[in-house]
Amino acid sequence: MVIKVYEDAQAYLKENESILLKNEAVSQLVLYNAYQNLEVTKSDKCIFGVVIDEERPMLHFCNVASKKMVIYTQDIVKESIGPATDLLADYMVSNNIIISGLIAKHEVCQAYIEKYQKSVDCTFLETLEMDIMEIRNVNDIKPVEGSHRLAVIDEVKMITDWMIDFQMEALASEINYETALNKATRLIVESRVYVYEDADKRPVTMATVSRQLVHGVAFNYVYTPEEFRGKGYAVANIYYMTKEYLAQGNEFCTLFVDRKNPVSCRAYEKVGFQALENNYEYTLIPA
Repeated sequence: MVIKVYEDAQAYLKENESILLKNEAVSQLVLYNAYQNLEVTKSDKCIFGVVIDEERPMLHFCNVASKKMVIYTQDIVKESIGPATDLLADYMVSNNIIISGLIAKHEVCQAYIEKYQKSVDCTFLETLEMDIMEIRNVNDIKPVEGSHRLAVIDEVKMITDWMIDFQMEALASEINYETALNKATRLIVESRVYVYEDADKRPVTMATVSRQLVHGVAFNYVYTPEEFRGKGYAVANIYYMTKEYLAQGNEFCTLFVDRKNPVSCRAYEKVGFQALENNYEYTLIPA
């Protein structure tokens, strides 16, 4: 096995984009990071590479400043995960490349962390335990009574509050109010925030379009205030969003769902989503 590190994101995509696009929903974080850093030259703060075994890529990785390192497994058997992650961990340590955390499927995270901690005195705190879900065909369901629409700028305070609540509840992290307000404003102006109103015309749930991918679109910030939960509002909102974006020509829609919340998983499955792969996130805490 060998590691190949590319000069920049463009060089990485030139060799690997077509392969990553074959499983785009699962590889989306690596792909999106590459697209967002096309103008950045190689440095310790923006690295893209692969672990190769007999000319066959096994692990794709990217480490971009201010973000956690992402590892995507292209085609790897269980027995090769340990040697591949060991090689990657040794490379990062020997080149003094700092990571703030790790995002990958569970067995990859565990193998990498075990090796990394033998050289670096630190702790990895699990912060997310998700499933990557995808839908290509919407099931014929009857959504709960109400109406689906884009959020308007007059609702920016409500959307900001809901985004902060989502962040604290789903991601167990705080978010600066001004930062959230700016983000909510931008998303509303860009027509990327959708709300669902109940029969009394009250907004009861929200969801956003987080990433436009090459062949699909990713949803995020699926949030319903506690007093409106359990009534099918989030499912209705996602149902109509999915129908709209597939009708626009997207081949699929995707989202990340909390593995510790089986109710949400079953709700999305009702619409037609299928779980593709688990996705764990760890934050590195230095000793």
